[in-house]
Amino acid sequence: MTPSQTGVILFLRRRADANVTDAATALGVSQATLSRTVTTLVRKQWVAKRRSAKDDRVVALSLSRRGNALALQINQRVHQVNAPLAQHTIEPSA
Repeated sequence: MTPSQTGVILFLRRRADANVTDAATALGVSQATLSRTVTTLVRKQWVAKRRSAKDDRVVALSLSRRGNALALQINQRVHQVNAPLAQHTIEPSA
């Protein structure tokens, strides 16, 4: 899994039913870049996409059941990595 794929997965965990434009803006990438990443995530069955009923041009994204499970695993891993770091506080230099 690439860092950009991870970013999309975690973004969609926080923002269910976001559209491509929202996700691209939040992640600081172009819509073309995000679309390529989403295509891979859809192929891996981690993300689902569907056209808006109101506007054909808008594509809504959501995590699949597998994507939700993956997002949970990623969050758990991040907490495992951050826990030891949080125990060590850095004193500000004088």
